[in-house]
Amino acid sequence: MANLVEKGKMQILVIGLTRGFTILEILIVLAIISISGTSFYLILNQPKNFDRYEQTINEFKILSIYSGNSYAFTKDSIKILNQETWEELEVVDFSNIYSVTNNFNKTTIIEEDDIFLVISPGNEISIKSLTLSGGQNIEL
Repeated sequence: MANLVEKGKMQILVIGLTRGFTILEILIVLAIISISGTSFYLILNQPKNFDRYEQTINEFKILSIYSGNSYAFTKDSIKILNQETWEELEVVDFSNIYSVTNNFNKTTIIEEDDIFLVISPGNEISIKSLTLSGGQNIEL
């Protein structure tokens, strides 16, 4: 009878030892969780369009200071002032911009081919803020 009790205890111990996870299994699960968490963070933390708009405008502010040229922005292009006429310099997509507020706090809704922003040498810009279609406001 004592042998049967010991066999029962041994079986319980053997079963108990094989139930747990190995360190390798735990490390694999943690690696999968960290990779998927990083992926979701990168997917959900994409740069917003208004960051790109502000960056582009700041680049042309600096460019106008160094080059002495004036630049104008429309919904589909950036233009340069060349002998009293605006010539297209670069094709861009600013279609998400809904309206602008000038330096006198007057808000203007932007039409398709309107020049909504002029950057002149000396870091002078013609507007104070942009409003995007989603309602976000960008202060310049």
